[in-house]
Amino acid sequence: MSLTRERIEGLAPDQASLAAALKLVKPASWPVLAASTDAEVLWGECQGSGATPYRIVTAADGGSYKCTCPSRKFPCKHVLAVLWLRVDKPERFESASPPQWVEDWSARRRGGGHSPGKPKPDGDEAGTPPSLDAALAEAATTTPADPKAAARAEAQRERIKAEREGAILAGLDELERWIADQLNQGLADFAGRVGSAARTLSTRLVDAKAGGLAARLDQLGTELFRVGEERRADLAIERLGAMALIASAYRHQDRLPAPLRDDVRRAVGWSLRREELLADATAPRVTSVWIVAANLSEVQPDKLRRLETWMINASTDINQPRAAVLIDFVPVSGGGAGFPFSPGELIEGEVVFYPSAAPLRGLLASRKTAITARWPQSLPGLTPALQDYAGRLAALPWLDRWPLLLSNVALRTAGKNALGIADVSGAAIAVERSQFDQLLPLLGLDDVSLLCLWDGRTAQVLAADTPLGRWHHED
Repeated sequence: MSLTRERIEGLAPDQASLAAALKLVKPASWPVLAASTDAEVLWGECQGSGATPYRIVTAADGGSYKCTCPSRKFPCKHVLAVLWLRVDKPERFESASPPQWVEDWSARRRGGGHSPGKPKPDGDEAGTPPSLDAALAEAATTTPADPKAAARAEAQRERIKAEREGAILAGLDELERWIADQLNQGLADFAGRVGSAARTLSTRLVDAKAGGLAARLDQLGTELFRVGEERRADLAIERLGAMALIASAYRHQDRLPAPLRDDVRRAVGWSLRREELLADATAPRVTSVWIVAANLSEVQPDKLRRLETWMINASTDINQPRAAVLIDFVPVSGGGAGFPFSPGELIEGEVVFYPSAAPLRGLLASRKTAITARWPQSLPGLTPALQDYAGRLAALPWLDRWPLLLSNVALRTAGKNALGIADVSGAAIAVERSQFDQLLPLLGLDDVSLLCLWDGRTAQVLAADTPLGRWHHED
């Protein structure tokens, strides 16, 4: 069956889906649009509000499809937009060999898999069938913005912002009193009482719109029980000290350099929308080839799943950021959420970093598949990377983890079920014990390059380049 406008109208679950698809029919939304050489399969990547784009693949006639977005409409607006673009702007589709994720979908499709169908209304419940012309007409007749209404809306936003600033400052007062009370009681049994002691304050911080600090407080109990009892008091002091420092810095943010002020506000709970970041001319931007090192997933106390995609900058320019992380949040109730990229995948694109005293988190503004990428070489041994970490920590004192790009190192046993990373000078750092079994294949290999996350005590190895090939962490 050939693809026509009438075919798309028949596939659409409702008129609202077509109207939503129309908003996506613009070049900026699609860093990738392609068709297989036999024109039987279409795929694309649509940049939504998150850090990573949604991936869409569909048969050329729309008969089967898949999208990584969480929509419960079938087909979703992204699939409809791809089909719409194929009909109206076929020149936008590059003829290419399908990437692996498209091949995987095609293999499942040949094996009998199919996309979920959508319920078809009937009788009087059907109403007016979805229409592309209606969606276009609706867009064309949108009432222009009223300047007076826009001014009132801006004044309302400023009032809400001022109210939130006041609520946050009141919440910081409560946090500082609570920290002082915990220190007065002593930290000997703090790990045992932190759950109940922090619950009420965390709720108040959420009400005060200081969700970032509330999240740190919620995670504190879990963090303490992940370490040995002998380390808990020290870790508690570090975490409480970091929260007190953030609170103090927020009160004096007008004295801080702009990047650090942005860090403070994000640490408290302010967020920066994707559109605002991409429009910020001062935000650091790096165009390079990136190696996807690893995907990490963690369920947070607020019932959101945090999805991290860690990437290595393959550029030889040592003045560029060596790594970047893309972060998305999805509801746990939505079930399993797939990552947009696979470890080992190569991406050529522009990463826009959030302004920071230690830039690390970013958004992928544009991308295309890269063919090859050499693992970047860093200064040999542990000392240069640890010195870089010390500098980042000095610039951003509440930094939790920092990626170390290491070369000319080796993994060595460090006691029962324990590993360390060592260099030729004899310097060594500990590796998370939970990675012992995973990293066994790398034991005995010399002259290894690694990307690992370092928190000042232990390293989590994310990826390795070895004489035998590359290794990637499996979450």
